[in-house]
Amino acid sequence: MTPYKNNSLVPGKITIKLEDEGNSWEREIRLENNVTTVINWKLSEDNSSGYILSMEKSGESDGLLINSIPGGVMIFVDGELKAISPNKIENLGEGDKKISLSYPGFKSVNLIVKMVKNYQIVIDAKLEKEEKTKISEVSSPTPLKQMVPMVKIKETETGWLRVRSNASGSGAEIGRVKPGESYELLSQNNDWYQIKFDDKSGWISVKYAEKI
Repeated sequence: MTPYKNNSLVPGKITIKLEDEGNSWEREIRLENNVTTVINWKLSEDNSSGYILSMEKSGESDGLLINSIPGGVMIFVDGELKAISPNKIENLGEGDKKISLSYPGFKSVNLIVKMVKNYQIVIDAKLEKEEKTKISEVSSPTPLKQMVPMVKIKETETGWLRVRSNASGSGAEIGRVKPGESYELLSQNNDWYQIKFDDKSGWISVKYAEKI
């Protein structure tokens, strides 16, 4: 029964199967000597999700190899957008790293991993879909419309506004928006709005936008 940990398994390929109330998940994984492999999975009939975290010998360089479902997930390392999955990121240096996987319409996966010289960390992740709120049926002569929060870009000194990878002035620039344009508001973090644009998400300063 989970949570489960076994330190006496033999290196090599093994098959792991998880079952819970009629739902099941099965996967073949490879165990490495002196390396812990982590499986974190949520079983669901139509929305199973989770990740497998492992390490493998890579020679002289370290790195991070990420595969994901869906593809095209944004990979953040210590808050900085590094790549889009599937991808391999090299030369991150040794030590603890905060890894975040993000994609619009899905819950983010957040991990803290320890980079070790001559090993690469492998993450196979399947993101969980965000559940949409259902609107109850009511008797009405006109259909109901779901109100979506929006923000409108204010005038700027440059004629455009940077969209950053995280809620910080040091976040990487991942796009630009123009005054007068409106975008869907996803969330707010202090002085930053998270907006949806070009089928992805990013952060803009509250100073240069207003809710509409």
